[in-house]
Amino acid sequence: MEKIIEIPIDLAQKCVKCGLCKSVCPTYMVNQEERSFARGRLALAEMVIKGDLVLNEEVAKQWDECAMCRRCEWICPNDVQYKEILVYAKHMQKERLGSGLVKSAGLKALELMQTKAGRNVVKLAGKVMNYLPVNEIKTPFPTGAVKFMPKPTSKAFALRGKVFKAKEEKGKLLFFTGCMIDAFYGKTGESVIKLMNKAGYTVIVPEDIRCCGAPHYYSGNTEAFEKLKEHNLKEMQKYEYDAIVVACPTCGGALQEDYGINKEVFDFAQIVYREGLKFKGRGERITFHVPCHSYSAMKVGDDVFYSVMHSVEDAQVKKAQKDKSCCGFAGLFSITNPKMSDQIQKEKIEDLASTGAQIVLSTCPGCVLNLKDGSIKHGTGQEVMHLADYLAQRLTDES
Repeated sequence: MEKIIEIPIDLAQKCVKCGLCKSVCPTYMVNQEERSFARGRLALAEMVIKGDLVLNEEVAKQWDECAMCRRCEWICPNDVQYKEILVYAKHMQKERLGSGLVKSAGLKALELMQTKAGRNVVKLAGKVMNYLPVNEIKTPFPTGAVKFMPKPTSKAFALRGKVFKAKEEKGKLLFFTGCMIDAFYGKTGESVIKLMNKAGYTVIVPEDIRCCGAPHYYSGNTEAFEKLKEHNLKEMQKYEYDAIVVACPTCGGALQEDYGINKEVFDFAQIVYREGLKFKGRGERITFHVPCHSYSAMKVGDDVFYSVMHSVEDAQVKKAQKDKSCCGFAGLFSITNPKMSDQIQKEKIEDLASTGAQIVLSTCPGCVLNLKDGSIKHGTGQEVMHLADYLAQRLTDES
């Protein structure tokens, strides 16, 4: 907690109120209000911290409407620590006003899902829903949000506690799978392992990793985050490995920034790019949505993703005009702020559709979920895939 408490001391000095963050904030594009982008939200936090403003529901609403995409940090010329300041602000909010039923339930569900009982429930649901003829299920939420959610995979948590050996081993990677791959996108996890093995890396999947805690941290629930972090670090210490690989940039960002790990954390695409794997396309047109946390949290340049895509023989890369704009998901944000999320999503889907690409790719399971939801709602007919799945299907023997 010490790091969080120290941050507000220099809040006023670091933010020079230039307003550059306005140009990239997805929520400002919707509300067009001063309080709806980083500068305004930081000003509210500063006033509350100084005691010049009472922390009430209206102030808390402005913080809760932030998607925590951290694009403001990406463009900020003065290195303002927006994430840490908002985490501190939301922690105060939680202590004084509570977290709200939907947010509390959502965060608790992530914790319970990774317990032994929770995993059994997800596995059972996956086996039952495997007989449904659709992959996405229209799901209403009490906030008014309606999303086409992926059904649980029939092989939920199947990768856990296994070691996948490379034929000619260059090193060992610990794969931090993340909740969505564990529960919904197990095939994506298999694709990452296939690619890493082909690149010459043995992949270790820990037995008892829990949620990385990033959703809790971003929501100001620092106590839950610290417990998850402590558990995960103890579990990871049981294994011998050279580096960590992820297929979710939010997990990767948490591991890099908040875990204090002395190992490098790689997006799987960075390793694919470095090792020069070969792929054979099928004449398809592809486009890419760059997840916000890839560049704002993990600091991975989008040239990595595009270089990998351009290496796919017989595939045409069609870059979207707003390829780095937020998709509107941001986890619980899309559930607690459905109207705002839907507007951000609509703009993203229209931009991707304008490319004429048949397949939309991304490297974040959450973005994949939201883009699939959007393609169904807006009837674009574009297939949405995780980049790992796309590449694994097109891997050649020449690699």
